Amino acid sequence: MNAEQAKALVDTGLQQMLENPEPWRQWAQTMTRFHHYSPGNVLLIMQQRPDASMVAGYHAWKDLGRQVQKGERGIAILAPIVRKVPSPEASTLPPAGAQAPPPMKAVVGFKVATVFDVAQTQGKDLQIPQPKLLGSGNLDNVLHHVLTTVVPVPVQFAPAAQLNGANGVWSPAQQTITLAQDRSPDHQLKTLLHEWAHSVGVPDVAAARNRHTGSEEIVAETTAFVLAGRLGLDTSQYSLPYVGHWAQGDPQKVLALTQAVSGRVQTMSTALEHAAQKDPVLAHTLEMPPVQNTPAAEADYEVG
Repeated sequence: MNAEQAKALVDTGLQQMLENPEPWRQWAQTMTRFHHYSPGNVLLIMQQRPDASMVAGYHAWKDLGRQVQKGERGIAILAPIVRKVPSPEASTLPPAGAQAPPPMKAVVGFKVATVFDVAQTQGKDLQIPQPKLLGSGNLDNVLHHVLTTVVPVPVQFAPAAQLNGANGVWSPAQQTITLAQDRSPDHQLKTLLHEWAHSVGVPDVAAARNRHTGSEEIVAETTAFVLAGRLGLDTSQYSLPYVGHWAQGDPQKVLALTQAVSGRVQTMSTALEHAAQKDPVLAHTLEMPPVQNTPAAEADYEVG
């Protein structure tokens, strides 16, 4: 597969999301496992190997004591081609005796890189965390730790009646999240993730004026779905919006939604992972695999 074929596969996936609600849910589920990848590469992994759980390049697996099995077909992703280009300031002559500005690094294109799922390899046993759902006994604990060590804005509680029946509200004007106090801990945690996603994407009143309510709700709910999966919440009953209704046949609108979700997921995941370095409860909940599912793990396939 070359780069043009990979891009065509991404376009096919975007079109499928316009026609059927299930591919959007599948993409979000895949994003849960590969949240550091670009939305297009998540789509490529989903379409080629939907059951992939952990991927790495051929040499990265060798470094971990595992070998790609003979005859296995790799998963094609798009890796950036990065080259040094002149700095914009270089177009003007520097003052006498001053050094010319150093060149910049810029993405000048993309090439296909090949990665393999752990199931396609054999060799040294790895301590691979298995997905596990949080039980009712520790939901309160996880909610408390997310509230106190991760979410960067104040969170308060109020009766649902004061929220006009809503489960939660993000107020850009007051810079606070309010959760309905008469909800179960799992419901409160899911709502917290949703409202936190709003606070990331709509951080102030000016942003709130310019947002499109329909697309904002799709992005916040899908972001919450991905983060809930990372935290071990049962997402089987999660109802994700149908993007086809909002996008009105335009795949570029779907692409914009995937990019918005990906950006917020990465911001929130980074906050969770940073807090987990000092918080044993979150560290246990967010057990990290021995191979980070990030493009950096496949650096040997990137062109610099």
